[in-house]
Amino acid sequence: MQTFLELSAKYVYEKYKENISDLCIVLPSRRASFFFKNALAQAATEPIWSPEVSAMEDFICRLAKTDVLEPINLQLELYDLMREQDPTLDFDQFVTWAATLLDDFSRIDQNLVNTGKLFEYLGEAKALERWDPKFLGKEFSPTMRKYFSLWDNIEKTYHNLKKHLLEKKQAYTGMAFRKVADNIDSIAKESDCAQYIFIGLNALTASEEKIIKTLLKHEKAEVLFDSDDFYMEENTPNRAGSFLRKYKSTWKLPEWRWQQNLLLTDEKEINVIGVANASMQGKLAGQLLQEIRKQDKYAQVAIVLPDETLLLPVLHSIPENIPSYNVTMGLNFNGTPLFNLIDLLFEVHLTGITQLQESGYKVYQYHHLSVTKLLTHPFIRRYELYLNDQPEQAKYHGMIQQVLDKIVEDNKVMVSAQELLNLGQQHPLFEVLFKTWRDCDDIIASMYRLIELLREVYSHGHNTIETEYLYIFYTLVKRLDTIFDCREHKISVRSFRKFLYELIASTRLPFSGEPIADLQIMGMLETRALDFENLIILSVNENTLPAPKRHQSLMPYDVLREFGLPTYSETEGATAYNFYRLLQRAKRVNLLYVLPSDTYGSGEKSRFILQLQNDLALRNSNIKFRDMTAAVEQKKTREYNEEILIEKDAQTIEQFKKELQRGLYPSHLNMYINCSLQYYFTRIAKMQEVEEVEEQLGADKFGTLVHQVLEDFFREFEQTGKPIESADVESMLTQLPGQVKMEFSRVTRGAVPERGMNRLLYKVAVQVLEKYLQNLLYSDELPLYVLRLEETLSATLPVQVGDEEVLVRIAGKADRIDLTGHDLRVIDYKTGKVEPGQLKVKPEEVELQFTTDPKYDKARQLWLYQYVLQRTLKEQPETILRNAQHVVPWSIQPHSGILSFRNLDAGVMSSEFNFTEADGATPKDFIVASETLLSDFVRRMLDPEEPIRKTNDLEVCQWCPYRGICAR
Repeated sequence: MQTFLELSAKYVYEKYKENISDLCIVLPSRRASFFFKNALAQAATEPIWSPEVSAMEDFICRLAKTDVLEPINLQLELYDLMREQDPTLDFDQFVTWAATLLDDFSRIDQNLVNTGKLFEYLGEAKALERWDPKFLGKEFSPTMRKYFSLWDNIEKTYHNLKKHLLEKKQAYTGMAFRKVADNIDSIAKESDCAQYIFIGLNALTASEEKIIKTLLKHEKAEVLFDSDDFYMEENTPNRAGSFLRKYKSTWKLPEWRWQQNLLLTDEKEINVIGVANASMQGKLAGQLLQEIRKQDKYAQVAIVLPDETLLLPVLHSIPENIPSYNVTMGLNFNGTPLFNLIDLLFEVHLTGITQLQESGYKVYQYHHLSVTKLLTHPFIRRYELYLNDQPEQAKYHGMIQQVLDKIVEDNKVMVSAQELLNLGQQHPLFEVLFKTWRDCDDIIASMYRLIELLREVYSHGHNTIETEYLYIFYTLVKRLDTIFDCREHKISVRSFRKFLYELIASTRLPFSGEPIADLQIMGMLETRALDFENLIILSVNENTLPAPKRHQSLMPYDVLREFGLPTYSETEGATAYNFYRLLQRAKRVNLLYVLPSDTYGSGEKSRFILQLQNDLALRNSNIKFRDMTAAVEQKKTREYNEEILIEKDAQTIEQFKKELQRGLYPSHLNMYINCSLQYYFTRIAKMQEVEEVEEQLGADKFGTLVHQVLEDFFREFEQTGKPIESADVESMLTQLPGQVKMEFSRVTRGAVPERGMNRLLYKVAVQVLEKYLQNLLYSDELPLYVLRLEETLSATLPVQVGDEEVLVRIAGKADRIDLTGHDLRVIDYKTGKVEPGQLKVKPEEVELQFTTDPKYDKARQLWLYQYVLQRTLKEQPETILRNAQHVVPWSIQPHSGILSFRNLDAGVMSSEFNFTEADGATPKDFIVASETLLSDFVRRMLDPEEPIRKTNDLEVCQWCPYRGICAR
């Protein structure tokens, strides 16, 4: 295969052999320039002095003889000039559109736009001619006036910026292009170049066109294009040849070099392969490369990545038997772990808030999630390991984990900078990460110190890639340090981040490799003018190849079209040309795309694939076109057993017995009935939930809050034995808001009820308790004797299991035991809604369902409370009736009840347990019947034939902490 550059090199050598060193050769990119030099060396039959070979942009900048400034320097210059027009311009707002405006200026100059007419067209008067707001029924608003005044200021700033840069012999890219285009006649006459040869160009700007056409007019230039009949046909809808067709028809070249007919005649194998997700493309690219190398050990292959984020997956998939390859694109710094660390550091400082303390001082506070993410970053964890290995730093060993544990332990939703410094014992790392930034000098100083701390870690051992990250990041910070005067520019953290991220976005980690290796891994733009027999192109999806239609200009679309400025239409045309030109000489093409799904990188099949399938492949019978889908081959498959069964062996049964001896509480009973596996994880395996910081009051904490407030109010009456009277309830109502606020802070370990969802929950708690106390005030329950609060009642039940008697402790922790009249009540508070119907138990269902059906959970709770209450009254009445000396024990009627704070109108709801004998009519003693049911339940728990299994009721799983284990 003869490549385009080989064809061009041979032509140039043969035609200009005598004065070849006096030529100036211009190509689309530096990569193409290098390949051309190599092709020219191959074409030369004898040693020669190389001509001057350069990329188009380098060529223009050299002719302009000016320094092209970096975008950040230009933005600062631009801001100073715009402040002259609008002194109120906010810097933070300015940086959001400054880069786009500079790009607009550059495009305006590159395309030689008449700026007088452009800004007049953008001005108020002309805009109103095109679209009159009054005609549309709208008033000319202040916002519209502000928009037009901005463009008036921009016009003045444009001219001032150019004047300012010219005085210092500086320029932005477009300005350099315009300068060369304006002076190309004199440059052509005075140039040392005998001839300018432009090779493989496409999608030229107006300034580039003028430069080339002027040189052609002076007979100082020759242009070599790479085109194909397929997209050069007249009236073809294919955009790939849109620029070249225009040049061919308007430039009046003596001869068009070259137009071949390769796409419509050559033999090609085109494989279109759909894959399940974006990262899978890298793996498949490695397999395709292996196949190509099996057929031809020295085959030239290009892996083209329109999506640069796939570089690492591709590199990891290259077979080990391919030792040499060249990566032309470099690794985007955005994809490195160090960038992620810097991003988290900015997140900490940008999401922090200043809070006014009672002392009157403002304290800077950070959100716990941002702090946790930063302290668990791999670089910081690696630093902790390094610190732990330093004997002289013993007091700092385990410091980072201790800080993380303390944040959770104290439930710190917001952590002040000073608290973090104190928790970190003023260690330099904590000062770097959490000390408040006052200006960009502080940011830069923190970055330098962070780099130095991490350098200590990674300078030892084989950490080449990490030290490279740190070095490149150091150079970026150094550049910003030299550009900014923080006191003068007053740059905020947000603006500094934007400038830093702009630098990072354009920064690549270079790879060292053999530039002309047989395997090239490159981006789409780097393929310009290059040819390869074997191609593997990834991400051939819409919105990747071609890129999405984005309007990247401050100017409206109609203005761009009116003045011939590039839009997404021209960008798509240039992309189409790069794609089809790459296919012209290729023999084997693999196009990978992600199948439509909801995964990252997925989307529609690219239009280029559809054009190949429905146009080119049909017109060229020598093309072997195959549309395939990649399948993942699973060598080993393990069947997933959805059921989780744990057999009750002797050891497990022994653990169950010990747990029953410790206490069978209503919650344990219901948990086992709902899901025996959850009971096993909680009570037997003792698997603990991971503690997390709770930002708002959860349902459990809300319940605790309500319980605690009532306990605070009632505790005095429990201790003194005095009954609660109407006056006492009125006093409670007066104290209620303050009491709830105090308990709120205590229950949530410091969270304040003044903000967000917590404020709503605080209001709900006050409202609920206020309604309860109001109901109590006007009820016939007063006077109310509080006998016990948060008291655990228990009774021992001997159960015969086989040959062994197991002593089971039946227990229940009562929220309140009180006496109203002769009714002794054990009361359980519920913050959820409970209806009386949920507490009814049909006598005929007791035997079969009462201890097996989850729907009776609340009735079972009351049943156990009533059982232990009656047993206690029978065996040790003094433990309960200490404050009830005014009534005789035999007159007391014991009950158990639920007080639902979401159904307060129902009062204390009880359940009737009408146990009967087998005939269904004869009443059965409550304690005897209860002990029979409990004994049967205990025997079932200890039955080795009944395994532990997960529930089939998914509602039970909804709030279960172990649902991940069960794949629920």
